[in-house]
Amino acid sequence: MTNSALRICVIGAGTMGQGIAQVALTAGHNVGLVDLDPDQLATAVSDIRSRLTRRAPGLLQHLSERLLTAPSVRDLSAEPNTVVVEAVVENLAIKHAVLQEALDHFGPLCRIATNTSSLSITDIAAGLTRPDRVIGMHFFNPVPVMQLVEVVPGVQTDPALVDEIRQLAVSWGKTPTVARSTPGFIVNRIARPFYGEALRLAEENVAPFDVIDRLIRGAGGFRMGPFELMDLVGNDVNETVTRTVWTAFNFDPRFAPSLLQRELVAAGRLGRKTGAGFYVYADGVAITASSPEPEPTRPVPGGIELHGDSAELEQWLLRGGITGELIPGPHPYLSLPGLGNVRITRGVSAQEEASIDKVPVVLIDRPLDMNAVACLAFSGSEDSADLAGAVTGLLRRAGIDPIRVGDAPGLIVARVVSMIINEAAEALHLGIASAADVDTAMELGTNYPLGPLAWADRWSPAYVLSLLDSLHDEYRDSRYRASQWLRSAVRRDRRSLRPSHLSAEK
Repeated sequence: MTNSALRICVIGAGTMGQGIAQVALTAGHNVGLVDLDPDQLATAVSDIRSRLTRRAPGLLQHLSERLLTAPSVRDLSAEPNTVVVEAVVENLAIKHAVLQEALDHFGPLCRIATNTSSLSITDIAAGLTRPDRVIGMHFFNPVPVMQLVEVVPGVQTDPALVDEIRQLAVSWGKTPTVARSTPGFIVNRIARPFYGEALRLAEENVAPFDVIDRLIRGAGGFRMGPFELMDLVGNDVNETVTRTVWTAFNFDPRFAPSLLQRELVAAGRLGRKTGAGFYVYADGVAITASSPEPEPTRPVPGGIELHGDSAELEQWLLRGGITGELIPGPHPYLSLPGLGNVRITRGVSAQEEASIDKVPVVLIDRPLDMNAVACLAFSGSEDSADLAGAVTGLLRRAGIDPIRVGDAPGLIVARVVSMIINEAAEALHLGIASAADVDTAMELGTNYPLGPLAWADRWSPAYVLSLLDSLHDEYRDSRYRASQWLRSAVRRDRRSLRPSHLSAEK
């Protein structure tokens, strides 16, 4: 069946509905756009026309014939060969009402797709007379640009409908992934630690939010820091999704909302759309805090020793043009003669590492790629001033900006990313999505530089588990409990979390 033979009815003419309608039009469908507010419909048509003028001007000639607007689905032709895509507010009762009206109008053979981001597809379907015709089709904003569509069947969904909606998404130029109907699906579940752990670090005064953003970008390789992104999405929207997922998971501490973000929402500091959030905006540009005083530097000593096997520490020395003596050992670290040791964070504080090593210790964060890192967080034990000066010298010599943060277990990037990896492992453990769909969803839906399972391959499951267990020991908080999937992989000495690497022993 060609797209021109399949009618699309989009219910809700807000930002998401407009985007979905535009994509469907571009793919060759006739589209009915429904909204109770006539002014919203007029705005939607104007915005769609404006975007098509820039991107697909050939569609404008027949736009008035192919894009029909109406205050109700009952004002559209009752064609049974229709896919209804609902994009109204996240309210279960309202969704039941508008979708049942669509079913009554278009008939039992129509397909009902909901763009919900946080409600259960099963709950939505259960309130309708034909739950087997209901499926999730979760788009990401801006819809015409973002490739990902999460296809989410409920318990009652006809399996044939899953394949049909996947094929429809592909015909629209999208990349579909399939997820079980669980809170947050793939992206909104696995992404929660990106925001939640960054908020926890800010609440603990480990670093200001703008510094955390800078480190997540410069050391983690993310396009935006978590606080920038929350301001862009809207703190009210982000906090609501977090609270919805937290509630749906019976108040699991892994998803607990932040009091810091709650206060901003209460104060009306919602982000860019209100001119202030974590940042204050002037003419749409964030006003960041002034740069801190540069860290003092002391000369880099000779005779540096690299103990153990660490590609990242070795790359750091090579970037700085320094050749250190390689000494075998189980736990990698740099020894700076007469000053102390430098370690990549293992999930404990520098002070605790110093009590173990019996010398001053500086911890550095674990970046995505030591060859590309622009800045790096570090902390030091109480007696590490001279060592910290040498470390800042080493970092600057390698072209890396050193940024001192509080002596927090796990520091910044390693802690946030390990929490994301753990949530991805839990998604595999619970059969929410395939490993390929997990990484695809996080790369396309959130623009992560690397899928969390691919990141686990790079760092090793053993490293992630060790860091999480150390955090759990430090905080005694079930927020940091490791997924059984992750622990099982490490127990069997696997270097990947992907099922193909574990299936031989299942």
